Amino acid sequence: MKKLFTLIFSGIVINYSASAQALPNPGFENWTAGSGYDNPNNWSTLNASTSFLGIITVSKSTDAHSGTYSLRGETKFIGAPFNQAAPALVTTGTINTNTQLIEGGIAYSLRPDSVAGWMKYAPVNTDTGYIEVLLMNANATDTVARAKFDQPVAASEWFRFSAPFVYQSSDPVELSRVILLPSSGYSPVVGSVVQFDDLEFVFTTGIHENNSKYAFSVYPNPANEELFIKNPLTETAKMQVYDVTGKKVNELNIGLNTTRINISTYSSGVYLYTFTDNNSEILHTGKFAVTR
Repeated sequence: MKKLFTLIFSGIVINYSASAQALPNPGFENWTAGSGYDNPNNWSTLNASTSFLGIITVSKSTDAHSGTYSLRGETKFIGAPFNQAAPALVTTGTINTNTQLIEGGIAYSLRPDSVAGWMKYAPVNTDTGYIEVLLMNANATDTVARAKFDQPVAASEWFRFSAPFVYQSSDPVELSRVILLPSSGYSPVVGSVVQFDDLEFVFTTGIHENNSKYAFSVYPNPANEELFIKNPLTETAKMQVYDVTGKKVNELNIGLNTTRINISTYSSGVYLYTFTDNNSEILHTGKFAVTR
């Protein structure tokens, strides 16, 4: 991908904020207008560096899997004096124009099982589109886990993809970095188009991190001895609690209004939870911390 970065001469759009969310703006519903282009909020692209040449590689599309928009990336040709293909690089990291590398990412501490989402692909010739996710230490010098999904053939309808994380060490995860491309980073083909929508991290328990159909309140967070659950429904629900390895540590019946839970036996750490209705439909997921 190094050749791509030789056509960067000025500022890159680095429109993200460090947070605990692994996949910011995962449905690509939120965009910020630039000079002649739109950029997906909380993602970095090359649009700011190529727009003055009339080249926009990343755009919002109303052809969405859900919601209003999806992300569309197209590999385009940059004419003289560069005369090279520019794939639509999209990342949650920072594009460093000096080192010609992608650096950093977003603060994150969990250990998901896989990355998933929805995708369309229109390649030219034998081109390949892909998504890659790295889970790293805080300085992004060591990779704890990697997930990558390659799509080498055309797909004109939205399809769900999933790629497992391969963990290389037991070191703590402190950072996540996502990279999306419509073309091979080494030999991009002009005209290849990819669309992404509804990205998410999935855990072995089946929890989808970005699922939030109903606004259950779980507080305080962090908690110590007790946890309070406010149920917004007019019926009871079930709450399943998991540790970060995906092991279920508790299953509770949640009544109407507010339920108090004793967590004095929980060890310090981060816990994931999911609320389901009587038909086992997922209503809300999230996480809380226990401190001692």
